Amino acid sequence: MAARSLEQALFAILKADSTLSSLLGGLRLYDEPRRDSAYPYLTLATSYSRDRSTGTERGEEHRILITVWAGSRDRKLLQDILARLRVILDDPALSLADHHLVLLMIERFDIRADRKNRLSQGILQLRAVTEDLPS
Repeated sequence: MAARSLEQALFAILKADSTLSSLLGGLRLYDEPRRDSAYPYLTLATSYSRDRSTGTERGEEHRILITVWAGSRDRKLLQDILARLRVILDDPALSLADHHLVLLMIERFDIRADRKNRLSQGILQLRAVTEDLPS
């Protein structure tokens, strides 16, 4: 499945970045964080995938959300982490199993306050298009 392969490749490139790891205070990248996870940390999940096949190629379009969770007083750190993500994800060399990455682009990013839980949240949305490798 292309979505899972894409997620794994993104996790690998994010985990390999020492500057991001330093900003996070360690390798704090999760698909599902534990309840006691220390802030800041990132979560990564595909929000949807849909068919984008052509007459000759099988392909999919994906929306991936990378969410940065930080304390409510860590807005500057949140901005620094989002800026680093933009650098890392600007034309990355991703290797996918059984698929070819046609497009990866940042569509938007937002910073939101979660006053109820005293947290800040940065959301980076990616759009990706993959095609199956010829068999």
